[in-house]
Parts: sequence; C-alpha cells; structure tokens
Amino acid sequence: MPKPLDPKCQLCAKLSTAQAKVLHGTAGDGCWNPKVCHNRRSFYRHRSQNNSAEIDAMGYARPEVIAVEPPATYFAVLYLYKESGDKPLHAMSAELWLGQQPICRLEPIHCFGLTAGKIRAYTDQVLQAFARQYSVSLYQYKDMFEITSSYCPVRPCPLHPQS
Repeated sequence: MPKPLDPKCQLCAKLSTAQAKVLHGTAGDGCWNPKVCHNRRSFYRHRSQNNSAEIDAMGYARPEVIAVEPPATYFAVLYLYKESGDKPLHAMSAELWLGQQPICRLEPIHCFGLTAGKIRAYTDQVLQAFARQYSVSLYQYKDMFEITSSYCPVRPCPLHPQS
C-alpha cells in the first residue's frame, strides 16, 4: 500500500524554492533536506499530470478513451417470453431503437391461442406500424431475445396469480 501524501509537503510544493527554504530551512522549522525535498516537491507539483496517464497493474499506460457518437440508425428488437426448448410462446413485445436509445415500445401481449402464422403476421404488423409512425424502412427485426416466461410483464398473468 502506498505511503499517504504529506499535507505539509503538498503545501510546500506550491511555494517557490526560495520561499520553501526560508520556511522549512534552518531559519524555519528545519525539515528542509536538499537531498530529498527537490524531488519530492517536483513529485507533488506534477502529481496530477502523472496520474492522468494512469498506469495499469502490469505497468503499461492505459490508452486514452474517447467518445465518438455512433450513427443514429433505426432498428427493431423483438422480445419473446418463453421457456427454453420446444415450448410454446407465452408472451411477446417489441421496441424500436434510434441509435443507442429506445424510442417506441409495443406493450407486451400474451400469445395464448395464437398459431405460429398469426404470431408471424402480428410481428410483421408491428414492424409496419413502427415504419409508418417514424417514416423509416424496416424489413426485419435486428435481434430477437428469448426471456424466460417467469419474467412475463403482462398482468394479469396465469404465471403470477394475484394474491
């Protein structure tokens, strides 16, 4: 563990060398040591610049991090609430994103009694509704996420009986 910073040395580093020698030399409190104080004062003066380079645990300087705004493109994401394997679809919802932010969401619905064809037709209608609402071209969902049906957000739900 590194030695804690000495507040007296931090204040001394802000003074000129002549002022520091007067204040801490033989005429002052006597703590001035020419073999140590020049380097220590330099360390305290340049400490913030040295720390900005940040050295990782292996001794390598960390690369500078910059932020570049990603391109703002529209894409749709489909959420399927179902158990893994060949189990029926419990519920579904969708979101439209612009860049890194969701901008529109389809409220989740239960899929009880819907055939695969009806579910496919419904998801296509959702894409068309997103496209009409925001005047964009959407041909398919960018990604589909399967979420276990125990996380179904629709209420009331047979998986989450009300008490």
